Amino acid sequence: MNGAYHPRLARILLALLAGAVIAAAAAWIYRISQVSPAQWQSDAIALLLPDDMSDANRLFAAAWLDAAAEEGIRLQAITASAFSRHGLQGERPFAGVILPDTIHRRISTAFVNQVSRFVENGGALMLVGDAGVLDENGYYAEPASRLSALAGTDYAMYRKLQERMSFNPTIAGSPQIMQALHIPPGRWIKDGAQAVLSGYGEDTLRYPVLHTADSYAGTVRMQAEGKTVIAGEHAYGKGRVLFVNLPLGYLKLRTDGILMHGFLHYFANRIMGQPQLSAAPEAIGGLVLNWHCDAKICIPAMEQLIKAGVFKRGPFSIHVTAGPDQRAFGDGLGVDLSRNLPFQALLLSLRDQGNEIGSHGGWIHDWFGKNLADGNQEQMTPYLQQNADAVARLTGHRQTEYSAPTGNQPVWVTDWLDEQQVLAYYFTGNIGQGPTHTYRDGRRDPHIWSFPVQTYGHISTIEEAYTEHVPESEISSWLTSLVQFTENSGQIRLIYFHPPGAVLYPDAINQLMLAADAAAKSGRFRWRTMTDLARFMNRREQTVWNISNDNRAVVVDAANAASLNQQTWLFPVALYAEPRVTSGKARVEQRGDTWAVIAADVRQLRISTPLIEKVPH
Repeated sequence: MNGAYHPRLARILLALLAGAVIAAAAAWIYRISQVSPAQWQSDAIALLLPDDMSDANRLFAAAWLDAAAEEGIRLQAITASAFSRHGLQGERPFAGVILPDTIHRRISTAFVNQVSRFVENGGALMLVGDAGVLDENGYYAEPASRLSALAGTDYAMYRKLQERMSFNPTIAGSPQIMQALHIPPGRWIKDGAQAVLSGYGEDTLRYPVLHTADSYAGTVRMQAEGKTVIAGEHAYGKGRVLFVNLPLGYLKLRTDGILMHGFLHYFANRIMGQPQLSAAPEAIGGLVLNWHCDAKICIPAMEQLIKAGVFKRGPFSIHVTAGPDQRAFGDGLGVDLSRNLPFQALLLSLRDQGNEIGSHGGWIHDWFGKNLADGNQEQMTPYLQQNADAVARLTGHRQTEYSAPTGNQPVWVTDWLDEQQVLAYYFTGNIGQGPTHTYRDGRRDPHIWSFPVQTYGHISTIEEAYTEHVPESEISSWLTSLVQFTENSGQIRLIYFHPPGAVLYPDAINQLMLAADAAAKSGRFRWRTMTDLARFMNRREQTVWNISNDNRAVVVDAANAASLNQQTWLFPVALYAEPRVTSGKARVEQRGDTWAVIAADVRQLRISTPLIEKVPH
């Protein structure tokens, strides 16, 4: 063989090399996936489940585990008896445990004592809703829950209150605690100095909770009417307890998951000081701006926004109802995308600037949104397909995102989108939350990501605000506060406008763009599309990572068969010295009170981070 270049041989060697790398990565992933947190003696959190689990209860457990994974938190399910066995030799393999609501109401007194000893000896506990309020025989304890001392207040006082033991109050905390729980402005509204939980259609939401005593042995974080404690934290022995008087699992399964996600983050980050895997690329927060073009009336409004420079920003997610009609067949009010060459040119120009074009429902906006129902899949699917085909003909590729007209999206539509390999959809449930796999009607979205919309109190669209004479300055303040929320939290949220509505509040839109420009210039904010984020999160889901201890250092091992690029681990500065990358490649940045370790385009990574202060558990 001489030294001449042989393309075929080079390709073979390259293929062999690639195969070897992939095999090594796969072996690494398999190895660390076989090691449970308990075996690692790690700082993992345990979700304590009853020994006898029905199928319905398994769905609750899955919702907790999925929420933790989406929040980038290490959580492992374990049965009560398995947890009890772990303590027999005096070991404490879990630094923190969660007693979940609804599915773990009945527990034995012996188990209550075991959990109490766990906390007394330095463990952390998140006690949720009605967990453990019944004894092993199914009776309420007297005079209050046996876990009252752990909670920090008496609650579940059945003998005294009977059917009044639970009630449905409004819930308030400080704006600072809402930020700490990653609940954005608009999902709460100000009432004096307090922030009250809100939601679409209701300025103040009511939640099912248990009455507590008026006194609390710790710091109250959220409270209901009549001084009932909704969330509080306090020391118990050498450990700490976060008491959350809300049915987090019940709410998550009914498309209100923001509170479960928020308290999981709070417990792992604020109480336990755990490293977390950010849900955002490079842990940089941002907004998805989803434009809905329902009908012909949107075209001049879009042209007006383009002239105003709005679309020089972005990229944005732009969704179009493509048919020739809007309200009813034959009214001629639709954009008629397939035959509207000027509008095609406009959309192609926006596509070429990096925006993503998707479908807004099925062909005839108002008619489709009004008539879509659970039982008419066979009738309505052709309209979804027609719209998808029109978008694909325009963009040259299959659509990757979708939004429902009037927010009407039966479960079968989500399944149809998933079958069409659509990556993401806008969603009117889980208000205030970041992108998630939604649980709905007893099932989880299989692959597709939902992007919950943000609301301003009971208002979801800017047209509603205009109709209710909400001052433009108020809308401007809300929109700019969302930019601040995402840049400070590193979270992703979705807002949406109709172009004809946006031009009603030109200064508010301008202030939003200026705030985003300033935040982006400082490197703390980015506009995103649903498609780009869904692709990132799909890759993130394939990341296998674990935490272990090495003397006084916490070690994070991570692997991804494709790439760890932009995956970012976060460590509280107050607890950890500057992280060191001991294997693989990543850069380390200090961002305020957090260390960020941002992975490069590698498949394996090891981070070692010395503890500088005893973690408070």
